[in-house]
Amino acid sequence: MKKNLSYYYNWTSLSDEAFYKTVREFVDNGCRRFVITGPLLEQLIDSEEKVCFLRKLCSDMEVEFVSVHGLYGKGHDLNYTALDLRPAMISKHIKAMEIAASFGCRTYVVHVGAAEYCYDHVPLEVLRPLAIDAVEQLLPAAERLGMIVAVENSQERSNTAAEVMMIINHFNNHPNVGACYDTGHAHMLATAPGKTLEQYEPYVATCWWEGGLVYEDNAIEIMKDQIVTCHIHDNLGLGDLHGMPFDGTINWAELMPKLFSCPRMIDYQTEVSFESGRNWAGELLAPAGGYSIRRLADTFRYLGF
Repeated sequence: MKKNLSYYYNWTSLSDEAFYKTVREFVDNGCRRFVITGPLLEQLIDSEEKVCFLRKLCSDMEVEFVSVHGLYGKGHDLNYTALDLRPAMISKHIKAMEIAASFGCRTYVVHVGAAEYCYDHVPLEVLRPLAIDAVEQLLPAAERLGMIVAVENSQERSNTAAEVMMIINHFNNHPNVGACYDTGHAHMLATAPGKTLEQYEPYVATCWWEGGLVYEDNAIEIMKDQIVTCHIHDNLGLGDLHGMPFDGTINWAELMPKLFSCPRMIDYQTEVSFESGRNWAGELLAPAGGYSIRRLADTFRYLGF
């Protein structure tokens, strides 16, 4: 069975000329499907000119932008607590879904949200109903557009696989609601010999102020029946590094057959950061100069794509 893989890149860092050249390098390495990233989606919402540019690029280069990471971050996440601003947030998501659907995207990835929980200390019992309400409001657009709202797991207490499934299960197997499984996020909550909260990157402690860290070794099993898309990247289990598969400590031989057997899976997405050095998540895994497109393509072919 064909496995639809779309490639992530930091498109918004590129000039129009560099955009074409980067896509050419992907194409020359056998890659023709790409992810509309959250920041690129913001540009498409703000500029019809950018929409036209991307459509022309797809035509000129014979490529597709057919996967999408929806809008995310405080002000866009499902559990956003500013009640007076939520209607505008929902409207913006719907506009984003319409644009993504016009490019052929079938899944729309959303975050439950971390900012309010981790930094404002809003308890889960307040945040959960807000997340469910947001999905309910996005559903009519998803049905109209033939898209699936895909709720993503992360490493914060408000975004665990179990929390994601509480939201999804509220909708009783609705065909337009599903899950996005993030390999790196799940790995951060997996146990390992001697692993403690103190070993994590410092920001992780802020994610677990209410009751302490809870490990989640079986995230893929918890989510499997509802996974419609996924983000594939690696880390050392202690920080959200978005590294190349095999540069971290995920057991890919064990994980990939599980991902390939998810009954609702529509598309797979790379989410490897190309940068080297250190960022908010810790010391990145890429070598000096960052990852190359060739290595990305070769690695994912080795994984079975």
